[in-house]
Amino acid sequence: MIENVLKNIGLNEKEIDVYLTNLELGAQPASTIARRVKIPRNTTRFILDKLVEKGVIEKSKRANTQLYSPEEPKNLINLLESRRVDLNADIDDKITQLNGVMAELESRFRPTSTKPKVTFYEGDDGLKKVYEDTLKSSETIRSLASFEGMHGALPDYFKNYYKRRVENKINIRSIHPDTPLARERTKHDKKEGRESRLVPPKEYNFTPEIQFYDNKIVITSWKEKLGILIESHEVYEAMAALFELAWKEASHAAGQI
Repeated sequence: MIENVLKNIGLNEKEIDVYLTNLELGAQPASTIARRVKIPRNTTRFILDKLVEKGVIEKSKRANTQLYSPEEPKNLINLLESRRVDLNADIDDKITQLNGVMAELESRFRPTSTKPKVTFYEGDDGLKKVYEDTLKSSETIRSLASFEGMHGALPDYFKNYYKRRVENKINIRSIHPDTPLARERTKHDKKEGRESRLVPPKEYNFTPEIQFYDNKIVITSWKEKLGILIESHEVYEAMAALFELAWKEASHAAGQI
């Protein structure tokens, strides 16, 4: 049953085998997963990298070792939602099928260690995956961001993203360079669950973007198509405190525009 559902959302037979093994083992190098699935290590690594591209698992590095970790099974639904435009009417049926096997998927899921971790994402799909993670936030997101960078890099993504963030009841406080696009977007702050402060663009041009939530720091370079997700309570606390300082100062900086 699970195999059929995973096949229906775009995984082939070997990808399903590797994914379910990774789900049960948790964060592991390709060699460990290869031994379990009885597939050559290089082939397993190739399959794992394909699964990273598809947003099913993530890749990180710890002590010079490349680790592959399963995404939380519930995140599969967010990933499908992000492809709603491409999948059209098929999306609701696929989500229904996923929900039908979610309990079994979660029973197999082995969470990643709570040790600090840094994960890298590349390309348009990687940038989307970084943003999909914010939809799991349990608190108000803090952000330093440029609307030009965001909408320029992923022009067809954010309309649907804003809608889903509001549906998930996740608010955001954000500081933006004061540009014509920023002024236009902030007109929609209430509708999009956002509180914005604008600052002089010459002094404060936020490229890359930085977001803080749930002991995570996300750095997104729109120009280089690179996303970095840092999971560390200590680093988060320090960065969140710096954001609060910037938030207070932003109200004074706005008077200089």
